[in-house]
Amino acid sequence: MKTLLLAVSMTAFSMTSALALDVGGSYKTSEGDMTLSQDGDRISGKYTNDNGEITGTMYDATLDGFWIEDHSDRRCNTSKHGRYYWGRIAFEFSDNAYSGLWGYCNDAPTRPWTGSRTGASSYSGSPVPENSIFIEGVWKSSEGDISFRQKGSKVSGKYAQDNGEIAGGVKENDFDGYWIEDHSDRRCSTQKNGRYFWGKLQLHFEDNRFSGKWGYCDDQPARQWTGQRK
Repeated sequence: MKTLLLAVSMTAFSMTSALALDVGGSYKTSEGDMTLSQDGDRISGKYTNDNGEITGTMYDATLDGFWIEDHSDRRCNTSKHGRYYWGRIAFEFSDNAYSGLWGYCNDAPTRPWTGSRTGASSYSGSPVPENSIFIEGVWKSSEGDISFRQKGSKVSGKYAQDNGEIAGGVKENDFDGYWIEDHSDRRCSTQKNGRYFWGKLQLHFEDNRFSGKWGYCDDQPARQWTGQRK
């Protein structure tokens, strides 16, 4: 993992906004009919073109993730979910429609992909468990600024360095999970959320501050990571 370089300007979310935008359901899109399923801020989906698959995370009204197919015009050097034809997507949802972009492999998305919802949503929310800390918002840390989202006990995070992602859960005042990046100083032998650069992450929150440790792959976390809520 590299030192994170991120300057984010956001205000902390309210308890109500902890519920990710409801985008589950069926869609008619410029790339064929598509069905999205939602579990908290996690999105998965299928579409008709080349046995297409969607996977990603919701951040407010934005879906940040990947498309994956059996075949396309460009073969990637690495696989995602066992297939070598994939790319990044960025969808912005509004009402019952979205406008978005897609690209090949790790290229920045630049090609349009739009759609409108035609069927009901499968979304349902879940409250933060009793006695568990609520960490959603922006935190200044020794590894750079991190934007956390929380759905019940599940937590996701995002940072700019190498398309960084945090995934895991909280129990009382402790977070246990992973950091995931497109690249880092060490490649793992297995994938996490479709990427080979990841490691364990353990954080303890108290009084709007946290202290914790991270490591590479399945190593026991040993490197320091601290922060405070902005």
